[in-house]
Amino acid sequence: MRTLKPARVLGGASLALLLAGVCAQAFAADRFSTTLKPIRAGQAEVSAIAVTARLEAADGQPLMLQAPIIYPGAWRVADRIQGMSVLDAQGPVPLEAKDDAPQPGGFPYYRRWTPTRAVTYPVTIQYTAAVQPVGDRNGPPFGIRPAAGGVSGLGAGFMVMPQSSQPADLSLTWDLSDLAPGSVAATSYAIGDAKLKGPISTIAQSWYLAGPAGRYPATGEGHGFTGFWLGTSPFDPAKELAYSAKLYAYLAKAFGYLGPEPEYRVFMRFLDTPPVGGGTAQPKSFMLSRASAPFDPKAEGPRETLAHEMIHQWTGGVAAPDGVSSWFSEGLTTFYTALLPMRGGFTTVDAYTTEINRIASGYQGSTAANWTAAKIAEHGFGSEDIRHVPYLRSALYFADIDARVRAKTKGKRKLDDVLAPMFVSREKGVRFDHAAWKAMVVKELGPQAAVEFEDRILEGKPWTPVADAYGPCFTRVAKTYQVEGRAVAGYAWQRVASVPDKTCQRW
Repeated sequence: MRTLKPARVLGGASLALLLAGVCAQAFAADRFSTTLKPIRAGQAEVSAIAVTARLEAADGQPLMLQAPIIYPGAWRVADRIQGMSVLDAQGPVPLEAKDDAPQPGGFPYYRRWTPTRAVTYPVTIQYTAAVQPVGDRNGPPFGIRPAAGGVSGLGAGFMVMPQSSQPADLSLTWDLSDLAPGSVAATSYAIGDAKLKGPISTIAQSWYLAGPAGRYPATGEGHGFTGFWLGTSPFDPAKELAYSAKLYAYLAKAFGYLGPEPEYRVFMRFLDTPPVGGGTAQPKSFMLSRASAPFDPKAEGPRETLAHEMIHQWTGGVAAPDGVSSWFSEGLTTFYTALLPMRGGFTTVDAYTTEINRIASGYQGSTAANWTAAKIAEHGFGSEDIRHVPYLRSALYFADIDARVRAKTKGKRKLDDVLAPMFVSREKGVRFDHAAWKAMVVKELGPQAAVEFEDRILEGKPWTPVADAYGPCFTRVAKTYQVEGRAVAGYAWQRVASVPDKTCQRW
């Protein structure tokens, strides 16, 4: 049995708790066992997942169950829970439901069920979770969606979860009897059935996929890397997963602090109906969601997205308010998504040039370029363009920090060296928050660096990166952007033709 650490934070410590639906009520489960049965009921596609769970705990502890009413990209999850029953030794347990107050910006809030009498453990929880309906709102691919006779999504997109933040013995069993012969099942933490130890929220924050799926490699695991896909892909999934496996091995070496390639799984689904979603990382895994399309043997997969989501494995997050934290988790990941594949020879310098200019133009051309981080977080999932401003703004900020550290140390240090000790200490449980970040940059660049962070990242005040923010291969040039019909003076990055590509790749 594996023991899991709490999930590495991708968007701030408080976001991880919010997405898991964990609040302050004390509850310690001993064991939580779950059986999942995807249901086709004679149809071509999965319509629901039947769930049977058994919760063991010390008698006297209050029971509370929860499911999201709103979850990013998976709306009305609780409304799709059908026929829920709870049983203990005394028989059926009557439940009372209460809904949380709605959260701004499309962030999660929950329906919570509590018994109207004391329960005797163990309790058995049974229900059926219907798949996300066609035409629902788009967003991260958290909702459970059918594809090619299978189903996939996030645990929080269909599960009723006991409220407990303490480690417990967890087990998962699949019943694939209503799927096509030869179907397989996998989660973020296991291929097939699983036994592990960790918070119950681990179950909710894991990807699930079951059905007649393709797999890379066909058997076993490639240095801990495995991929699965459902549906008709416009590109060759096995080829793109082979590329991703090689890139993943390079990233493990480049970051280093997690040791040799940690276990990792990529899930892909190609959907015939909307919502389609995008790509989203969870601990040790990510889901790529795309519209199905006819296969084109010459087509290349979304390699930038594949790189970005895998890089989250190492960049992690910062302890900060929900949404505000994306300046680090997403901004640093965006910075390295452009740089590391080029540095490792997986992409060209020309592709890097295109990417850093996409970052610059996406930031400067946005109506929210100068919004505060708090205002963007409040807007939440209402606009993908606005939500991604911190990704781009902070990617430029990290490039600026990198160049200035290199200049000050005459090339002896760079951003990688600044971050490395923090990555190691955070992995050991040391809190990394805004105060810690400011202390880091002040140590490198002086007291003004703390003020710059507040002004540029949190307050959204206009600023311009240093001219050589992306090294000797590029220089900053003036460029005008159109924002809501008005001209805005800004900048772009121009390749210095006299500097060879090899110099750029060593940056």
